[in-house]
Amino acid sequence: MATSLTSVGLVWAIVSLIASLLCCSGFYLPFWLQGRLLGKVDAYFSSFRRCNYPRVTQQGVVEIVHECGRYSRFRDIPSVWWQASTVLVGAGSALSLLVAVTALAACCISYVVHTATARAAGCIQLLAAFLVSGGVAVYPVGWDNREVRDCCGNASHIYKLGSCQLSWSVYILGLAVVLLALCFTMSFCASRVVPGSFRI
Repeated sequence: MATSLTSVGLVWAIVSLIASLLCCSGFYLPFWLQGRLLGKVDAYFSSFRRCNYPRVTQQGVVEIVHECGRYSRFRDIPSVWWQASTVLVGAGSALSLLVAVTALAACCISYVVHTATARAAGCIQLLAAFLVSGGVAVYPVGWDNREVRDCCGNASHIYKLGSCQLSWSVYILGLAVVLLALCFTMSFCASRVVPGSFRI
């Protein structure tokens, strides 16, 4: 296997892949917030998806849809803060995935990553960690919307969950942020190739 990565660089590539998979999974899965709808059914929310939600039928009857889905349009997301959270965490996840693919390519192909590009990739990973952290941090500002209050009670407000609790996707995102920060530090020792030491 031809690679210009050091042994730390190989670990960096693997941890980058794990971090990006965790980031993308935590972003896509709608298990950020868990509550009870009508006191009977568990309901889950993320910034742009939800599970087990109410719907009014054509006859005017409220029924509970037992499935997970995203909001039909971006503007249907019930809070501007959840919209911001979607953009921030989505952008962070995309950046982490881009770096992970590049790092994996560097495991098999020589001269894909040299010391300067490895450090730049590490900085992108740090930016991704900040974006994901920022998205998760602004998400609770939207906890005062009607959908959350239907599941968490009227006590739910900005940064107050009421009767709801955080679910496991949030913890996945937290672990992804820690791994991205670790990748940032490892990127400084990831490559043995100095810029200008090879020709194309």
